[in-house]
Amino acid sequence: MLRYILSRLLLMIPTFLGILIINFAVLRLESDPLDAEAGMGGAKGGEGVSAERKASAGTKRYENLIDRRRRAGNDLPALVNLRGFLTKEDLVERLRRAAPGSGLKDSQRNQIEKETWQLGAPAVRPLAEVLADPALADLHGPASEAFSLCAYTTLYQADLENLGADRINAIRARNDRLQKQVIVYEPAARGTRVTDPQAEAKRAAMAELAAQGDYARDRRWSAILLDTGFSTFVGRLFTGNLYSETKKRYVFELIAERWQVTFWLNITAVALAWLVAIPLGIRSARRQGTLEDKTTTNVLFLLWSLPSFFVGTMLLHLFCTAHTGQPLFPNRGLSSEDSLWYSTPGYLLDVLWHAFLPLVTLTYASFTSLSRYMRGNLLGELHADYARTARAKGCDGDRVVYGHCLRNSMITMITLAAGLLSELFAGALIVEMIFSINGLGWLLLDAAIQRDAPLVMGATVIQVSLLLVGILIADLLYGVADPRLRSRYG
Repeated sequence: MLRYILSRLLLMIPTFLGILIINFAVLRLESDPLDAEAGMGGAKGGEGVSAERKASAGTKRYENLIDRRRRAGNDLPALVNLRGFLTKEDLVERLRRAAPGSGLKDSQRNQIEKETWQLGAPAVRPLAEVLADPALADLHGPASEAFSLCAYTTLYQADLENLGADRINAIRARNDRLQKQVIVYEPAARGTRVTDPQAEAKRAAMAELAAQGDYARDRRWSAILLDTGFSTFVGRLFTGNLYSETKKRYVFELIAERWQVTFWLNITAVALAWLVAIPLGIRSARRQGTLEDKTTTNVLFLLWSLPSFFVGTMLLHLFCTAHTGQPLFPNRGLSSEDSLWYSTPGYLLDVLWHAFLPLVTLTYASFTSLSRYMRGNLLGELHADYARTARAKGCDGDRVVYGHCLRNSMITMITLAAGLLSELFAGALIVEMIFSINGLGWLLLDAAIQRDAPLVMGATVIQVSLLLVGILIADLLYGVADPRLRSRYG
């Protein structure tokens, strides 16, 4: 049996890695805030490179956009980072292509300029070399602009929590100085022309900055695999530092808070569905062809054909509105506003009162299908040769069903139960929307609408991980239910 468990655990590893890669790929498809914002202009220090490329706000605006991109994990190359090998000539070529008179369309020059801004720390030293070269004076304005954005330091939530106030203030002051070092320039017939009387002093300040700290260290080789989008995503995932920009909170804190609401509702619905479905399926199979069996089958198929949103809406209309007098049940939430002041029995009754209709909506569809599976599986076993042999030897009906057939008929039910753990995590969105329950489903829907990729991906990874654990447990239960597996793996 140990060999069986180890083989299943080993299969989970590549499966989980595949899930991480797929989630990361989806994360990289998130729209770029720098693309989404209007006014992707060139020179924030002057009048702009052309009328179409004129900046509508200062450098601070673009720093905020770059902050969002970095916090979402989209600032780095996906799997391999070769930015550490950038040279002065590479940056000169980029700046020339983004300048007026390069022969490219405005949209193309905008794209090149945006990509240059996002190169980050590896581009700081090559840009400083461009600024130090008097022969490249026509590029000093755009180069200073790119320098200020590449050297800009993003403060993550973990930094705000762990760094001291002096260190945080020093970083912010440094970012403010960078913003003031942008050299004012204006468009020329070909390229740009510096019009800033303080250009020399600003160039000297940026050269001094480039010679300090991390910019003076060569980390190009370690950054190839360790400073990539995928490694950053995996690191934040396993350290719990995935951060939601729209909610301004850590992803796993948000999920845990909402899951408390959804979990007990889901687990109660699942327990009720299985407790009703298994006995009902057994009873229906043992009375095959009777009026009771036919009636039960027809009623359950009718219930199964009704979508949950229809049933939930009808229950809300019939029992939660005042069209026939005082509503029998509340129409929103899982407890009254003043329920915290109730006694423990009173609070539990209030919760049951609020949760009754949501539980009915969640439960009815599950137990209808599960009971049919149970009936069909047990009927197949009751007509098997070993069951007929047991009856021929004088075993009564209960002995045949519960002693011989039931365990064999549970194989399919175990397969269906493999997804229970992930179902407990999944938000019951339809029910939450109908009955105004502030649960996990609402949170994830809002995250999808807001394109909050870290929140969506964090929830997806948790749910699929629970699914893998559920499949592992199901595999172990197969060995319990089927002696052939135990004999095969020892």
